[in-house]
Amino acid sequence: MNTHTILGLLCILQITIFFTIPSAESLSIRMMSSSNNVKTFHFGAGCFWAPADKIKSKKGIVSASVGYCGDDNIQYTPTYESVCAGKTRLVEAVRVQYDANQLTFQDLLKYFNEVNTAEKGNKRQYEGVLFVSSDGEAEIAKTFLRDNQNVAATVEPMSNTFFEAEPYHQNYWSKWRIRVSILVLVLALGGKFGGDMSQTIYNVICYSFIALTLLERKFDNKVDKISLEKVNCNANSAPCSTTRIIEN
Repeated sequence: MNTHTILGLLCILQITIFFTIPSAESLSIRMMSSSNNVKTFHFGAGCFWAPADKIKSKKGIVSASVGYCGDDNIQYTPTYESVCAGKTRLVEAVRVQYDANQLTFQDLLKYFNEVNTAEKGNKRQYEGVLFVSSDGEAEIAKTFLRDNQNVAATVEPMSNTFFEAEPYHQNYWSKWRIRVSILVLVLALGGKFGGDMSQTIYNVICYSFIALTLLERKFDNKVDKISLEKVNCNANSAPCSTTRIIEN
């Protein structure tokens, strides 16, 4: 097998792995609980990648996606760039679906405390925020923060809309742990079988990896708008369920 064939196969392997890692939606479907009491909770906890990655492995969590909420005055569908530029009051947020037969609101607040990366003084985009859907939830959340004054967070009513972030943000660390592992493997194979062309193979693979990342950000950038229907809750209930309505 000549060097050019090896290089071609390694590039095909890299491209295949890059674009066939399961999407956020398919991962969420696989995680779906058999419970008929699945509800939703939203929170901001700094940059949304790490909190979403950590909380989805917790007991009773059905799925976790990331997006933007906290600004009902916005008149357009935002992008990651517009949020970063401070053009909105939106917060990078995590949308958690959970089994209410296993978890209470207090349990979710403990999970929040464990995954929260926000710090006091953060700009709006990275603020720690507990988004609540009833007076009962608000009282429980405020009591939690009074009892845990080291937690960098505030309590706000949940906005009427959650903008589900661009697909390349979903399951971010899960995807990149796999991608980096594959990149290291591909580079090792190129070094072992590339012979005199090893350096060229390294360059092609690394530059193609960067190019694929940029292409993903350019074309995999659809933001879904999810309108939230709030239902009646009392102080002892888990967070209110929401209805998912996607407006393209």
